[in-house]
Amino acid sequence: MRVNRKVKIVVGSLLGITLLLFIILIAHIATARPLENATVQVSRIDFDKPFDSVRAVQVQKNIRSIPGVKSDVIVKRNVVVYFHDNRVADSKKVFNQLMQLGDYKAQRFTLPASIENKQVCPVMNHNSFYYKFSTTVQHIFN
Repeated sequence: MRVNRKVKIVVGSLLGITLLLFIILIAHIATARPLENATVQVSRIDFDKPFDSVRAVQVQKNIRSIPGVKSDVIVKRNVVVYFHDNRVADSKKVFNQLMQLGDYKAQRFTLPASIENKQVCPVMNHNSFYYKFSTTVQHIFN
């Protein structure tokens, strides 16, 4: 009888913990909201030759002066990656303004057509159980 009681306590505890964690998961999925910075976009410009330190600082300063560009500008070798608010400026507008600010030989990076129209995060598999479960929970609570 004593072993039977201990087994019931262990099984009951495990079921209780599982239920609690499941409720927390549901609450987390149901209360998740869209990101506030959903209008921030990453863009890239490829230059013809690598930068020296002086020219890299100059390019950073010029690109940060363009309206809509966020403070995060990454300059590595001959590539500049920057974040911009797509409500204020798109990548073409930023590129054109940068070309007017300095004598640069560069081209704007554009995505290949094969991945240009893919939706959401490429890491998320839309056929997975986790994706379907979370969207179902969100639809129930919204």
